[in-house]
Amino acid sequence: MDDYEEATEVYVQALAVVDPIRLRFWDSRGLTMSQLRLMYLIWQAEGCSVSELAEQMRVRPPTLSGLLDRLGGQALIARTHDLEDRRVVRVSLTQEGRRLLDEITTAGRAYLKAIFDGMGPEGVSEFVRALNHFSQVAATTIEAEFEGVT
Repeated sequence: MDDYEEATEVYVQALAVVDPIRLRFWDSRGLTMSQLRLMYLIWQAEGCSVSELAEQMRVRPPTLSGLLDRLGGQALIARTHDLEDRRVVRVSLTQEGRRLLDEITTAGRAYLKAIFDGMGPEGVSEFVRALNHFSQVAATTIEAEFEGVT
């Protein structure tokens, strides 16, 4: 196995580390990955419009409406009309939606802390350096790839 194959394999294994936490919450609430991703986007940009969310998710507004309908049915999000332009629909998390994401975040952090404790301080420092470098190169690669794409 060459270095690139090994790096890809290790990357996939690392991504699988968080799956037990995510899967538990998906199963307990009947959420899909897209719904959970949408909830996190709403959390980051509370009160954003449906069209802004569709753009961020890279889906068409009708597709997003279906996701929002299901989240609304579980009382995890609320939709309101913009006060200045009633055609614009704004989306926010309900108290239950925020509670759920807080619960997922807390459980995920505890899970990762246990892993980092097992790695020791030197291992964690190495991990941080490598992941920072990976993220910087990835951001540059993505930026170059999407340059000129509208």
